[in-house]
Amino acid sequence: MGIDNQFLLIFSSGLFVALAASFLGAFVVAKRMALVGDVLSHVALPGIGLALVFGYDPIYGAAAFLLLAAFGTWFIERKTELPPEAIIGTFFTATLALGVILVPNEELFESLFGNLFAIKPQDAAIIMAVSFIIFILTIMLSRRLTIGIVAPDLAKSAGFKPDLSYLGFLLLFALSVALGIKLIGSVLMGALTILPAVSARNFSWSLKSFLSFSVILGLIMTGAGIFISNYFNFPPGPTVILTGIIFFVISLLFKK
Repeated sequence: MGIDNQFLLIFSSGLFVALAASFLGAFVVAKRMALVGDVLSHVALPGIGLALVFGYDPIYGAAAFLLLAAFGTWFIERKTELPPEAIIGTFFTATLALGVILVPNEELFESLFGNLFAIKPQDAAIIMAVSFIIFILTIMLSRRLTIGIVAPDLAKSAGFKPDLSYLGFLLLFALSVALGIKLIGSVLMGALTILPAVSARNFSWSLKSFLSFSVILGLIMTGAGIFISNYFNFPPGPTVILTGIIFFVISLLFKK
């Protein structure tokens, strides 16, 4: 596939997904929720299956199930005080089983590992617009999230409502995962969120540099992965993630 207008549109949509995911991923790593984020991405499978059964775009079914899972995790955690990884793990096993039943075999590989080159122009436009909105909302929420991570008691005394900030964070994260389904797939989308952040953490010296490097690395690894997959005709999802792994290994050389 040559580099034409269609490819540039696809490339741009991939970068916008990375922009939202890598910025959110910095807070996922800071809150020690990396495994939670990875497992949450698998919850999209039954939504994808139901959307395909009823003839809708899989991204809408994925978004519905992910948002429901995010709200359910927040609600159950408040009511039971169970750790989020236990709640998400329960959602994961149930939805994975349901997803395997619902997703047609011919669509299963694309749902699991993505196919960016199957995105239509209108899909790309929606993905870019929503990704940018997620990025802006995360910036607006970042101060509350930061204080909630560093000093929860201070957040309460300042009048913040950590529960609502946490819910907003989960919903934004779920939505960013849904947008990345076609790029990376439900199995690997969690890695796109986590890899830029863990790489950035190895050579960051402050919270601001950590957030900035996470976004920069997310954009670079995604862009490079898409170019490589296009040139060698590799599946884009695994190629982007393997590119991110290379960046992570390189970042270990700079760890202080």
